[in-house]
This record gives sequence, C-alpha cells and structure tokens, in this order.
Amino acid sequence: MFGGLIMLLFGHPYVSSLPFYHIDSVEAVRHTPPNSVVALIFTPENLDIIEHLHQNSVRFALHIETVTDAVIGENLGASYLIVLPKHAVAIQKVAEHYLFDAKVLGYIENVNLLEDLIELRLDGAIFSDAIIKINA
Repeated sequence: MFGGLIMLLFGHPYVSSLPFYHIDSVEAVRHTPPNSVVALIFTPENLDIIEHLHQNSVRFALHIETVTDAVIGENLGASYLIVLPKHAVAIQKVAEHYLFDAKVLGYIENVNLLEDLIELRLDGAIFSDAIIKINA
C-alpha cells in the first residue's frame, strides 16, 4: 500500500475536526482552549498578535490574499494560510515551489463548493462553520 497525501478538511459535516478560533487581540487568545488553532487576518496591524502567537508556540492560521502575504506568513510561522478560491491557485503554486510548512486552505461557505477546491489541488478546505469568533 502506498502512502499519499490527503486533503485536509476543517468543518465538513461528515469529518470531525478541531475548530479554528478567530481572534483580533492578544487578550482574545486567552479565551481559546489549550492547544487550539487561532486564526486572524494578515495585516500590519496584527503583527504584534502574530509575534505573540509565534513566541508562545500557538498554532495559527492567517487569512491572506496575495503570494507575497503567503511568503511572509510562512516566514512568520503560520501553520495554515486561509485563502479565497480566486487567489488559491497562485498561492498553492508558491507554497509547493518553496516547500512551505504551512498548509494552504481554501475558504468556502458550503459543501457544494468542495469539488472546486479539489480541482484546484489545494492542501485543504476550511468551511465557514469551522471558524469560531472570539471577542475579548
């Protein structure tokens, strides 16, 4: 039997997975369960939060839009890069070329769009239901 790659699924109704916790402050991290994955939008204003996460070995996902942001996110230690399908192909190609540790996840609203992400050959999919907003 051959080992192979598997497309990661977060929030699919048939596959159990841990949720991601969307945060917008360092304080919000304190309101997430231990060993959780936090998610935030990649902006210069969030660099202090990203640095805090990296220094404290908290796994995190960044919502990104460009290949430049993908390269920066990888260098900042992101575990996952969450992308909209329209940006996915270019970002996945860069991730494969540079052998990113971060996994590229296509963000989708419903299961009917999963086949589109499969055809794009992304590392995985994250459904909107998999992301829980944390307010602090």
